[in-house]
Amino acid sequence: MFAPLLICSRLRKGLEHATRFSERYGMTNVKRPPGELIWFHGASVGEGLSILPLIEKIRVTKPNANFLITTTTTAAAKVLEARVNDNTLHQFIPFDAKPWVNKFFDHWQPNAVFFVESEIWPNLLIAINKRKIKAYLLNARLSQKSLRNWLYIRKFSQKLWKCFTGIYTQSDEFTQRFDQLGACMAQTLGNIKLLSKPLPFDIAEYDYWKNKIGNRRCWIVASTHSGEEAQIFEVHKKLKKFFPDLLTIIAPRHMQRIDDICRLSEGVSITKFSDKVLADADILLVDALAKLGVFYRICRVAFIGGSLIPQGGHNPLEPAILGALPLWGPYFFNFDDMMPIFKGIPCQQHTQEQLVSTLEDFFNHPEKINGLVEILQKNINQYQQAIDLKIKEILKVI
Repeated sequence: MFAPLLICSRLRKGLEHATRFSERYGMTNVKRPPGELIWFHGASVGEGLSILPLIEKIRVTKPNANFLITTTTTAAAKVLEARVNDNTLHQFIPFDAKPWVNKFFDHWQPNAVFFVESEIWPNLLIAINKRKIKAYLLNARLSQKSLRNWLYIRKFSQKLWKCFTGIYTQSDEFTQRFDQLGACMAQTLGNIKLLSKPLPFDIAEYDYWKNKIGNRRCWIVASTHSGEEAQIFEVHKKLKKFFPDLLTIIAPRHMQRIDDICRLSEGVSITKFSDKVLADADILLVDALAKLGVFYRICRVAFIGGSLIPQGGHNPLEPAILGALPLWGPYFFNFDDMMPIFKGIPCQQHTQEQLVSTLEDFFNHPEKINGLVEILQKNINQYQQAIDLKIKEILKVI
């Protein structure tokens, strides 16, 4: 009943695609390709990108298979559509109501389904079970708070877990929590985001900004949320006393906040990525999507947004793989399973003063960054090999 109002609200906020919102009702003008169709769902950008290496592995044994990727966010759609191949389609996942879910399945008729992370939609799962489609939950995670909530409806949740052919978690801790809910088939896999390919980049853009930045000391603050940019501006002002040529690059998580960020700019000068002018600006504000691949390759230090507020942070592997040392603030809990990779490396900065001190040290001694990044990349490689072997075993059964 309220779906039209929800769609209108989300359209105004830029959270739905202006011409494709009917896909949220299970309707589409895209034809289903003939033959086998394997469906992957990942809500946002990170989950969506982690799907791509899995598809490449399936192609080795199923070269004629077709793939459908669904996401919830428009940002994920933009990133994925630029990276998928001819036999891979993108759609937005339908709202979890029976009529729209049934339309979706009647049209696409997938042969197997993979959900990435904790995307649990009851009507979707019930429809999958009724149609006898194999379903897998990959990269599953379950916070202590979510566990408590699920325990209130334990009997109902057990019916949902039984819809899955397999549940593969990010850590032993998450496996134990699923077991508490009656999902006895859950087993530990590790975080499949470790298998993601390095972020792509435009070589012309890289050359342009590398030349513009020149020898200036620079660092990037990636995927920031409301309430973080003002803090980063203060860090920049303090560091500029020691490094007058300092450039801070900020890439906000949501582009619709660009104007709000510019209004916070008291005491610092801002230029935008789209203006292609740098001059002596303090802040380069990245007002375009999918540019982290460029700046992670230019900057040696990458601060992960969503960690200066209780958001939980974002993927720290993306900069590490590309040679940038990831740092984050006090609120970094979304990637606890990855923390063994970063053991002994001073990534977490608990206070603004600590962050300023750390950056001052790194800018004065860049060889320290080189050593830490080398250790990180060795650790990542070891974990990647272990997860890759497990993934190959899972994909054999579809």
